Amino acid sequence: MDRPSLPAILTNDAAGDILVVDDFEDTLALYHALLTDDGHSVRVASSGARALEMVEEHEPELVLLDVSMPGMDGVEVLRRLRTRRGGGPAVLMLTAARREPHAIEAGLKEGADAYLTKPIDSRELLARTRAALESFRLKRALEAQRRDHIAMLVHDLRHPLSSLGLLAEVLQSDDLTSEERRASLDQIRSLCTEMARLVDGVLVASRLEAGVFNVERKNVSVGQIIQPMLAVFTPVAARRKVTLTFDGNFEHTLRADPQKLRQALDNLVANALKFTPRGGQVRVKVARGKRPDGSDPTKSTELSAPLVFEIADSGPGIPEAERATIFDRYRQGARGRAAGGAGLGLAIARGIAEAHGGTISVASGDLGGAVFRITLPT
Repeated sequence: MDRPSLPAILTNDAAGDILVVDDFEDTLALYHALLTDDGHSVRVASSGARALEMVEEHEPELVLLDVSMPGMDGVEVLRRLRTRRGGGPAVLMLTAARREPHAIEAGLKEGADAYLTKPIDSRELLARTRAALESFRLKRALEAQRRDHIAMLVHDLRHPLSSLGLLAEVLQSDDLTSEERRASLDQIRSLCTEMARLVDGVLVASRLEAGVFNVERKNVSVGQIIQPMLAVFTPVAARRKVTLTFDGNFEHTLRADPQKLRQALDNLVANALKFTPRGGQVRVKVARGKRPDGSDPTKSTELSAPLVFEIADSGPGIPEAERATIFDRYRQGARGRAAGGAGLGLAIARGIAEAHGGTISVASGDLGGAVFRITLPT
């Protein structure tokens, strides 16, 4: 195996902690030199038994394990590593000669993540090692984000649950007036709606991630979607001392799934109200966008103009550096993290827009904060 002439095949931001296991000293020395030159921290073991001892002392991120070794072979080492708590080292890569396909098959069945066939090209070794480490770290980061946001979701659900318990105690009182009783029941309904929204958000996000999210389009007017939404959020805005307005024509029509489109818009309006300070403004606007040929949407042609749903606010806005990732699942901007929440609302809105063949975007708005736009074909 020739050593590469370049000092490093890939950048060093994915350098890892690696254990190389092989019974040939020359092979150990070569792999050690190549991987060390590429920025990795490398230990070596010349037997399966010694490899298990070294993993026990300090578990590496990646084990590069030869299949054929005297005594305890690589497949047996692999089997024992995978029985460790947590499944053992993150990445297990087998090395085997071309004449050992059965050993490779056995290793993959025992949980190997990949294999390399000897003689191994040095560039392939470095590239596959880096790719395996980067893939593992991305997966680990996503799992950490999910854990964090599940914890946030649980936290968000605890508040309405606690409030429901307190309201139940209030309703047990015999000296409540009719007005007080109605107010408590209204609060209960509001809390149940909020809990349902949180749970529905997680279910939609799961369907989007699994690729089983569908929309059922039908002819619907803007008024059928927007008017019920305004009826829900206008009292919320009033309690927050925020002015909520609508600009547009309720008579515009489009083919859409009204329930799912409403969910996307609800998420955007709820976010806008959450981040708009007292005395601020939130505007819901619906208008025809430019046609595919750029012609005036107010003039009659055979080309249909898209419909643009716009939610603008006078809050702090979205920093430009965060706009590229703000719609990713389990991602939040700095202000979103500070306010709590599961980080799913904008991802769901994007998924719903795209399921309709549309787009979603964010920019700075004329009210001074952010403006979110969902553009849908009609």
